[in-house]
Amino acid sequence: MNSNHKVNVVRIKELRKHPNADNLSLVDIDGYQVVVRTEEFDIAKLYAYIQPDSIVPAREPYKFLWSDKEFVGEVPERYRRITVRRFRKEYSEGLLMPLVELLEDVNKIYNAKVGDDVAELLGVVHYVEPEPGFALGTQGRKLTFWQRILKFFGFGPKPYGPKNGPGAYDVESLKNYPRVFTEGEPVIVTEKIHGSNARYMFDGKTFWVGSHNKWWKEQNNIWWDVAKKHPWIEAFCRQFPSYTLRGEVTPTQKGYAYGFETEKQFFAFDVQREDGTYIDKVNMFKWMAIQRFIPIIYEGPYDSTKMKELAEGKSLVEGAKNIREGIVISSEVERQARGVGRAQLKLKSLAFLEKENK
Repeated sequence: MNSNHKVNVVRIKELRKHPNADNLSLVDIDGYQVVVRTEEFDIAKLYAYIQPDSIVPAREPYKFLWSDKEFVGEVPERYRRITVRRFRKEYSEGLLMPLVELLEDVNKIYNAKVGDDVAELLGVVHYVEPEPGFALGTQGRKLTFWQRILKFFGFGPKPYGPKNGPGAYDVESLKNYPRVFTEGEPVIVTEKIHGSNARYMFDGKTFWVGSHNKWWKEQNNIWWDVAKKHPWIEAFCRQFPSYTLRGEVTPTQKGYAYGFETEKQFFAFDVQREDGTYIDKVNMFKWMAIQRFIPIIYEGPYDSTKMKELAEGKSLVEGAKNIREGIVISSEVERQARGVGRAQLKLKSLAFLEKENK
């Protein structure tokens, strides 16, 4: 899971001159860069750094985010989502705000120190990409009055899914864990596909079809449609019982059809064993050589500067006209990294994040 999506307390050590604006400066926070107004920042103060893909509460300090927007009622989540923007051709990743102002707003007195995570205190949560809804046939039936009563008292229907089945899938950000990979370490870099997460497995009796957070009974939705359109998925799962085939289904996100405007596709990116471990990427690609899997962008020694370059550019999916969402970096041989789990991290494209903000 995205365990390190925090709001850290930071102290600004240095303001770098913005190359294209006299009244703006650049601030480096770990692997992130933020554009700030020079006159408003003081290296003696503590600040709260809010990462991209955070949702801030509808409170006064953040009002500038939606003050020029028109809406009725509560502030929509899309206006409270922190993303990436460009100011005078320089990317600004996230939001940097004086900590004391945010604490005063929530009526809290807090003896903060650099490195503290104040996300919960401030009411900032991680943005989760919603799963496709009504248009893809995944809408659920509304519960009746008595069903709601039974559910309230703990007598609702049992969750549908395989016993001891694999959980949800997520990958941490390279910018939060910049030391997981060492320079020169053999890695495999694959394209991050902007679709909807999918998982398939056969437990010896049943072929299970799931999205990121839910297992689906057979019905008309994109996960089942993909399984039926590509019978090799079920055949693979039956060949390797209790292994989970993980990937991304498309098209589900506007502007990211990957060359298939209406045709449903599946891009495999991982094979998980019953014990929770994963098959080395090299072996996975050999197994699935005749099937469609995520494009391999790079194989070779890890280079932190090169990774930033690889995250940008057009998708490598044949026929795709969209930009890539970013990359996923994996150790050539599966290994564990302290504090992270698998040595596998993502790096999103700044151009993609900027586009998401529009």
